[in-house]
Amino acid sequence: MAADEAGIPREDLRYAPVRNGSPYTEVTREFMNKKGLESYKVEFNPLYRFSGVFSNLFDINLEGYETTRQLFIEIVMQYLIQLDLRQGLSRQEYALRFLLRDLLGGVCGGQAARVVEHFEKEKIRRLLRLVLKLYQCGSSIYLFKEVIRCMYSGSLVYASNEAVCQVLVYIGQKETEKEREQVEFLRDMFLPVHYQVYLFWEHHFGIIGVEETMELDEMVLF
Repeated sequence: MAADEAGIPREDLRYAPVRNGSPYTEVTREFMNKKGLESYKVEFNPLYRFSGVFSNLFDINLEGYETTRQLFIEIVMQYLIQLDLRQGLSRQEYALRFLLRDLLGGVCGGQAARVVEHFEKEKIRRLLRLVLKLYQCGSSIYLFKEVIRCMYSGSLVYASNEAVCQVLVYIGQKETEKEREQVEFLRDMFLPVHYQVYLFWEHHFGIIGVEETMELDEMVLF
């Protein structure tokens, strides 16, 4: 879990049995209260929970095949960790994982797969929850507003008074090709096709009577 938070692929971690570890803890660390990973090598007590699997491998009378035993430990631990992390997953969690797999697999198109792959890790989970909600409730301006706010904290979404299906979106950050593709993906995913969307990136459009939006060189005419 610490590797996931740091953006480190789980398969990059290496697990090694500790030589002089405590029998009362599974993962042995120099500082017990320290958060995050200290290195990609994780020392652990293999007999803490998995004595049935590893006890024969660590018999004090067993010699030789050190490389083979270490390779076996790493392979088995990768499997056991994946199994560990799946314990207690809800039905929704499985749905989110299947949804992510489909998106990355191009079920919703190549552009969607490319955009989802480049979303920050802390945002992808919120996005998947809203996509699942989209499947359950259908597209709407309210869901589009929610997902824009989740992806861009400084954004604002307005429904036009002049046209029912017209939406004005202030992103609040610099326009780049990556951000433009992300917004287009969110628009196509969460809004009905007949909606018309106007995007405003760094500068807000001027609103008469709202002084914050009427500053020179800090507003866009619309």
